[in-house]
Amino acid sequence: MENKNLSRRDFLRISAMTAAGLAVAPYVMGSPAPAQAAPAKFAPKAEEVVLDVMSLAEYEKAYQEVWSVFEEENPGIKVNVFSINEDTAAAYEAKVAGGYLAAIELTQEMQIFFKKDNYLMAVDLSTVDFQWWDRWTYDVKNAWPKLFGLPGPRSLDVFQGYVITWQYNAELMEKAGLDPHRDVKTWADLEKWLDEGTAWAKATEGVEWFWNQSWHNWVFGIPYPDHMTLAYKDATRQDLADCWLGKRKFNDPDSPYRYFFEFWLKAKDKGWIPDNMPSRLWEGDMEASYIAGKSVMMLHGPWVWDKAMAAGSPFATAGHQEGLPATPPADGQEVWLQAALPPNIDNQWFMREGVQKLPIWPQIVQAWNWFWSPEAVPMKAQVEGRVPLYKLDEPFELKGWQYVKVLKWIGDKEGPWPNTKFEQGWTGVVLSSPYRKKGSKGVFDWESNGNNIYFTDLFAGKITVQDCLDILQKNWEESFEGLPDPNLPTLPEVPG
Repeated sequence: MENKNLSRRDFLRISAMTAAGLAVAPYVMGSPAPAQAAPAKFAPKAEEVVLDVMSLAEYEKAYQEVWSVFEEENPGIKVNVFSINEDTAAAYEAKVAGGYLAAIELTQEMQIFFKKDNYLMAVDLSTVDFQWWDRWTYDVKNAWPKLFGLPGPRSLDVFQGYVITWQYNAELMEKAGLDPHRDVKTWADLEKWLDEGTAWAKATEGVEWFWNQSWHNWVFGIPYPDHMTLAYKDATRQDLADCWLGKRKFNDPDSPYRYFFEFWLKAKDKGWIPDNMPSRLWEGDMEASYIAGKSVMMLHGPWVWDKAMAAGSPFATAGHQEGLPATPPADGQEVWLQAALPPNIDNQWFMREGVQKLPIWPQIVQAWNWFWSPEAVPMKAQVEGRVPLYKLDEPFELKGWQYVKVLKWIGDKEGPWPNTKFEQGWTGVVLSSPYRKKGSKGVFDWESNGNNIYFTDLFAGKITVQDCLDILQKNWEESFEGLPDPNLPTLPEVPG
């Protein structure tokens, strides 16, 4: 049995990305896949239990492979893996409102974050017979309850937070005569690289953009703001968090968020990105043009490294995708910081309240335990190409493209960026979350895509960077209460 399991793991390590690509293909060309209503894929035998389990849409096929290992080891339980996406989330939630209950769900495409106003929708995981709490490299069982002062946790995730890096087509970059690994060591170098690459793309037939940046409300509301300021010495993650905690104002003259808006406005004014960026489609424009070899680079998470492979892009299948850390140091900054969002303690995988009353609850708990076991976690890590914050029984070599090309070298003194270091501490978004008013906009108003309006107006010259900062401060004042608090809870330190 042990040999069979190891063989299966090796198979997954080799094939996970290809399998994932079968699920990705409808997305990368800009035509979203239809909503999945979790249909049964088979007629179960009389003695079989069928569990509907959600996965990330980008990796649905690969997660089917992961769950097939569970099925082999647990005869009588079949797992129906399904997914939704941003465009079909509303249809899925309508189905849930009608009484449908999946065994295990994922918050990501539903944009759910567990807070004081909605935590009761999810099972209190501290009440579940669960055997793996001590495997996480931080106190995952108590992080969310400690932050909110409420029973929980309500969801689990096992990975380092999402990391946004530069990602590029090395074949086109070479044709442009550019070598960012060699030439980009400072923020000034980065801007020179963008200038030269943009000029080359404009003069080159068949290349539509050097950097075809497009819009995504979550990316411009959560990861980009906490990534793009870190080039500057006076815009640390603590500086950012102080704005969220009421210790300083978003619209102060020295606001760390000023760098965020100034960067994007400069990118537009210098032609690095399209003038109409806020109206361009993240998948249909930016990702599709990169995958098709019509644009050279992106500022992106781990997904499109895999999507380009799955789509059969010649440069990707030839191994010619490269990248570099997002924020080389500006003047006065000594360390090249690469941001990572903190680990998810308020979202991702959960079980919806009510599943405990189903007759299949024992099998759901069995599946939930296996999904977080030392057997399953390495497979999941290979599927998503992400670092698990988890103590494994056996060492393993992560093969995700973003990890292999960029992230594994962060902090490596012998690597291409010896002066780099991760910043993955708790963000202001997380620390202030217990104090957010129900139904409020939040600072960036990204859930309703409200942040698109002020980026559109900024690019059109209707408002200034200062106006954007004033909007953030007004939104904060309307969205939070009870801050500042001298007794803010202390979260466990995130492992480096």
